Amino acid sequence: MKKLFTFLMAAAAFLSFSMGASAYSASGSLTADKALKQALSAREHYWNVMTGHNPKLKNSTCTSKTMKFKGTDYRFLCSEFDTKKELYQYLGEVFTNNAIDKGFTKYKFIVYKGKIAQPNADGGSLLEWSKAKGKLIYQRTDVKQYEFSVPVPVSKKPEKVKVTYVKVNGHWKINAFDAVK
Repeated sequence: MKKLFTFLMAAAAFLSFSMGASAYSASGSLTADKALKQALSAREHYWNVMTGHNPKLKNSTCTSKTMKFKGTDYRFLCSEFDTKKELYQYLGEVFTNNAIDKGFTKYKFIVYKGKIAQPNADGGSLLEWSKAKGKLIYQRTDVKQYEFSVPVPVSKKPEKVKVTYVKVNGHWKINAFDAVK
């Protein structure tokens, strides 16, 4: 009887957690706090791809292979997103497919022998997104736009950044690959 009670309590806890998580992700409400949280996640995804790897993964393998293609130096991405399918799956957690397609083209990613490569370039950002404040400036049923005031340490005036969110299959996703760089 004690085992049955323990099992039922564990099942009830699991189900209530699962339902809560589903309701949160597909709830439809996108508050300024949730929008900022997603912007922070999108920023992390963006920079992980732009640097070529996800430092949080323990089993990532990176080779510093480079090549020259049509006069441009390219470097290959690490194993966690070195194919187009893996890259789109990873970025699809926070971005729309439209955003990913445009980013792929804008930043001149290529597929070479089945592997993703990008132009070899340095990058970075001084924007302090963790200290950003957002306000809703536009909304429809399936589209919301927030304007974030993002501090910049070298400036007294924060940067104003507009980020558009689109509801895709019940989940809010950002509609520009580099909206939160």
